[in-house]
Amino acid sequence: MEIPALYSVFKGGEVRAAPVRFDGMKMFFDSEPVKPSYSAEEHNERRPIIIIDVKGLEKKDLDNKLLMKAEFRGSDVWFLTHVYDIDDVFDSFMGNIARLLIPFHTTKNDAVLKDVHDISDNCTPVIFITKGLAVLRKGRSGDFMKLLREIDRIGFRDMAVFDTDGSLMESDWVVIDNSYRNVIRMAGGSAILPDIPDR
Repeated sequence: MEIPALYSVFKGGEVRAAPVRFDGMKMFFDSEPVKPSYSAEEHNERRPIIIIDVKGLEKKDLDNKLLMKAEFRGSDVWFLTHVYDIDDVFDSFMGNIARLLIPFHTTKNDAVLKDVHDISDNCTPVIFITKGLAVLRKGRSGDFMKLLREIDRIGFRDMAVFDTDGSLMESDWVVIDNSYRNVIRMAGGSAILPDIPDR
């Protein structure tokens, strides 16, 4: 199932979104963000929508206003924002979201992910990819398959790989899909969900 991913900000008293371009890990809007025209009624089945907190990722702090207003009738909201420690996870669930998407590289350490796994089934770690490599903590980069193995060992029901610059080849995705049946593919303005029962 393919679902939309909206690069979003809270502006003028409402949620607004627009496509972005990446320069490394920095995001820049390609145009002035506008009120999204997304409607869940266009689809035959209920599907989630991903809201990417552009300001929160840039400022390294959850945008509470966006979180509180990120609601789309007929869709569960999956919220991707900066998460450093377990307190950020609790803060994120103050909003009406169904799932929190946690960038691996923003977390303090692996212990945070282990704690997240222990307290909630509604969190998904996200590996950002740039130039074909996984973005690690402290500005480093590394092998995305190795990082997938490390996260998988923690026991998360699903994981996400976010190809920010289109640098993963189809052959890379084939290797990922053959190795892990629970990886969400993220790129551009959408995500492809794996077939996991009882999501």
